[in-house]
Amino acid sequence: MFTRLPTLSVMQAPPAAPTGTTEIVWHERRYRARAIAGGAAFEIYSDTREDGFHATGNGFHRFVHASEVTSPGGELLLAGVAPLAIPVMPGADAATVHRYSQNPRIGPAERALVSAARATAFVTVGTRMIKPLSRHQVARQLTSAPLVSGVCFREFDVAHLRTPDDRVVLCGDPDDARDTSFALRWKAICACDYQSTEAANFPGLVSVPGRERRGSMILGTGFLPSGTHLIPEFATAGFADLPLTARAEILAYTPDGSEISLFQYQPQTSVWDRMAGARHRDLVNRIPGLETGRALFRTNPSVHAGLIGDHEGERVPVTADPGHGFSVFARGATSRSPVTRPQRFHTRARWRDIDVLALGRNEDWVRVRLSQPDLESIMATDATCVERGIYECWAPLGELENPRMAVVDYPNGSPRALC
Repeated sequence: MFTRLPTLSVMQAPPAAPTGTTEIVWHERRYRARAIAGGAAFEIYSDTREDGFHATGNGFHRFVHASEVTSPGGELLLAGVAPLAIPVMPGADAATVHRYSQNPRIGPAERALVSAARATAFVTVGTRMIKPLSRHQVARQLTSAPLVSGVCFREFDVAHLRTPDDRVVLCGDPDDARDTSFALRWKAICACDYQSTEAANFPGLVSVPGRERRGSMILGTGFLPSGTHLIPEFATAGFADLPLTARAEILAYTPDGSEISLFQYQPQTSVWDRMAGARHRDLVNRIPGLETGRALFRTNPSVHAGLIGDHEGERVPVTADPGHGFSVFARGATSRSPVTRPQRFHTRARWRDIDVLALGRNEDWVRVRLSQPDLESIMATDATCVERGIYECWAPLGELENPRMAVVDYPNGSPRALC
C-alpha cells in the first residue's frame, strides 16, 4: 500500500487559479493567501516579519507549496494532481525518503524504498514541464531550432520556487547573474519522452567527478540534490532533443516572486514572439546578444530532430499541441484534415565504441552528444559538459559507425494510449 506524500504531484495543463485571496492554514497558523501556478502553490501574506518572509508593499510574503497548506478551496484537486506516494510501512515517512534520496550510496533496501516512491511521480500527455535556463541559454533558444533536452522538472513540483534565490537549486547551467532567473516551459507530448535520473537509467552519471560537471551532481536516486526540497528529476529520454510544443514559453522570475512570460513559441509561423511589454524591457535586455526592441525571432524547425505524421496521404512535418492533437507544420491556419501516425525522429550512431546522438553537421564534422555519459566515455571522446548531464563534442563524419534513424511512435488519440 502507499500513502500520499504531502509534496510533489503530476500536473497536466491546469485551469486558471482564482485571482482573489483566501485563507489557508500553514504550520498551524492562519494566513491570507493567493493561489498561483494553477493551484500548485500559494503566496501567503503576513503583517509582521517572520522567518522566510520578505518585505512586499506594506507587509511581508513568502511562497509555499499547496501540499503544505490546508485550504477550503481544494487547490490540489483544481491542479489535477496525483501526489507522490510512499509505501505504508514502519519507519517509512517523508523525512526518511528525503534522507535516502540525497544519498547516492544507499543500500539495496533503501534504494528500493526511494525507487518505489519515485515511480509514483510520472508524466502524462499535457503535463507542464519546466527547465531552468541561464541568460546565454535563453539567447541560444531564441536563435536555434525549437528543441529541448537535458534535465527538467514538472512545473507542479517547483511551483513554490518563485524567486531567483530559491530557484538556484534547480540550475543546470550556473549563471553569475542572481537578480533574475529564466526558464523554458512546455507541455509533454508523451511519457516515453522522459526518464527518471535514477542510476538504473543513467548509471555513469553518478560517478562523474566535480571537475567534469556543470551544476550539482546527479545523485542517481531520481531526486534533485537539496537539503530542504524533495523534487523528482526527469531527463529527456537518452538525452535526445525533443520538439517544443505549441505555445511553449520562456519565462523570467524576479526577486519579488513575479513570473513574467517573455517569449512564446508559435509553430505555425516558426517564431518566438515577444510577450513582455515595455515595462519588462529591462528583463529582455539582460539576455546577451539580442537586438534592442526586437519582437520576433525566427526558427528553423527542421534541424536534426523533428516531428512528422501522415496528412492527406503524405508524410509531412507536424507540430504538437498536447490536449489538442497534432497539426500540419505550415504557415497560416491549421489544416482541418487530421494528422495520423505522429512520430519523433533523431539520429543515433557509434563513435569510438560509444553510443552518441548526432545533432548537427559542419562540412566533415558532426556535433555529437553522449547518450549514456560516464567518466570513461567523457575521457575517450574529450566531451565537454555544456549543461548539467549534457556532454557534447565534435567527431569526424567518416568515423561515425552505424548511423541510423531512431523513431518514436506517438499515440494519436487517447492520452492514456501507450507508445
